[in-house]
Formats: sequence, structure tokens, C-alpha cells
Amino acid sequence: MLQFIIFDDNKLIREKVSKVITKLMLPTDIEYQTKEFSQYDKSFSQFIEKKGEKKIYILDIEVNSFSGLDVARKIREKDWESIIIILTAHYELAYDAFKNRLMLLDFISKFDNYEQNLYDVLKLALKASHVKKRFSFKFNRMAYKVDYDDILYIVKDTGKRNTVLKTYSKEYLLSLSLSEIMTMLPDNFIQTHRACIINKDNVKTIDFKENVITFVNNEKITMLSKTYKKEVKKYVFS
Repeated sequence: MLQFIIFDDNKLIREKVSKVITKLMLPTDIEYQTKEFSQYDKSFSQFIEKKGEKKIYILDIEVNSFSGLDVARKIREKDWESIIIILTAHYELAYDAFKNRLMLLDFISKFDNYEQNLYDVLKLALKASHVKKRFSFKFNRMAYKVDYDDILYIVKDTGKRNTVLKTYSKEYLLSLSLSEIMTMLPDNFIQTHRACIINKDNVKTIDFKENVITFVNNEKITMLSKTYKKEVKKYVFS
């Protein structure tokens, strides 16, 4: 589970930051939890020491007598993997913050459109945290979740009137149309045929003359049509 930790003594700020996190995470399939702290205490210290979970900290630089930089130092004594973002009304302290070499992702001013800036930085943090996103669907009253990274391609099986999702090791049947599925997929998925969608990150080679797509596991499909070829070339060579 991904943990977001907000450290700020201003309740209104904590609520606004929490709303930004909800806005970011709502469209995803990632399990997450948001924790709020108004002071550095024993429970916060114990949480820092807790291992086995991805963490993104949003720290105010000045909270009572214990600053966000002090907390960042405590975090780095135990943990160099978690992401730390500093949110503050004292932007003039940015240089000192980065000079401390605490591997801060960013330093955001509360006076400069901070909610949008925080949203943008959290999007980067989400990518940097390497949390796997999953494609969720139901078929025959069963719910499935498949990592996007594991998907090779999705094809329409006209004979069975179903859609087939192919991963490295399994096949799944879906009752959704390709057009419906496309709206649920990230940008690394492209349509190569009216009956086929591929994960371009898992493509090894594309033979545009023979219309053969070879995936990283050496599986081949001939699902590249003239209609989509120009668009596919644009993605491949961009």
C-alpha cells in the first residue's frame, strides 16, 4: 500500500493537501492511505521506522518547534527510498533546504498556486515511487486485476464475441469492447488494428512490411492494419 504522510500544524492546509491527494488517486487502482500529523511525536517517529511500504511525505518546513527539515533528517536516518516534498510559506528557505542534501523531490510555496503545483509534483512522485498500476475488470461474476506492465496485447475474438487480454503468462476473457477498454488504458497502449490494442512498452520489433509485431517474449502477432500503420509509426519513432 502507498502511504501519503502530511505534516503541518494548520488543519486547513492538511485538509487541502488531503483533497489534492484524493483527486490524484481517485482515477487510479492503487491502494493508498493518507495519514496526518500536526506535530512530531512518538507515533510519527514509529511510523517513520515502519518498513515495507512506499511512502510520500509532504512536510511543512515550520511546525511548532520541530521543522519539516528536522523531520526530513529523521526520515533519512532510516529511509532513503521514500519521497519527501516540502510545502511552506517560507520559500526563501528553499536553498538551505536543498543544501542539506536530504534528497527532496521539490519545495513548494504556499503562496504560489500551491494546490496545482502540489498536484503536479505528486504526479511525478507517483511515477517515481514505482507503484504498479493495474487494469481492473469483471467477467462471469469474477473480478480481476492485471498489472498494466504485464499486458502484451488485447484482441477481439470475433468467434467467441469476447475480448482476449494476453499477458506474459495468461489469457483473460473480457466482455468489454476495444473502444471501452481504450478509455481505461494509459498512454503506452495504442491501437494497431480495429481488433487489436498493444502495449508498446512490451514490443520488441515491428515489421511494417509484413505487418508482424514481435513482443519482448518473442511472441508474434499479425495485427497491424493499413488504417493504423501511420499512427503506429508516429508512436514508435517519436
